[in-house]
Amino acid sequence: MDIQPPDQAAVDVAVAAFRGLQRGALTGDWTGFVDLLTDDVRIMIPVPATEEEAPEGVLRGKDIARMLFASHHDEKVQGARLECKRVAANGPPIVMEARVEGNLNGELVANHFVFAFEVADGLITSMYEYATWTAKGSKSRWTDLAFARDTFPRTLIPAP
Repeated sequence: MDIQPPDQAAVDVAVAAFRGLQRGALTGDWTGFVDLLTDDVRIMIPVPATEEEAPEGVLRGKDIARMLFASHHDEKVQGARLECKRVAANGPPIVMEARVEGNLNGELVANHFVFAFEVADGLITSMYEYATWTAKGSKSRWTDLAFARDTFPRTLIPAP
């Protein structure tokens, strides 16, 4: 197993990318995130099977990322607040655990996500997003903000 010390420059790029995701989720302006992607970036994000013509698998390219993140923001995500709770690094790969609160498809949500970034030459070469849904269902406490807030003892990158 190859365990490497954190690459601080890569951590700084991942933090800037996370801040771009924060701004995009809150306002719909994703440029701060998209500008940090390589032209041939690889992105994997969870998309519900209920989405019509949902993208599948690993998406490739900055233009695809721009369209994906810009599409349907007002209908899908409104005022979502992301906070980074933990960061782990093994050389240039950076993993960030985050909590989100906001409106998703008209429903109040409070859940957790994991973002894994690969960084090279000051840009994001890949981003994998994992939705760690706390729970779903009318009795699941999925929308219970306190339930999601109690998961992590501290915040590393507070929501704007």
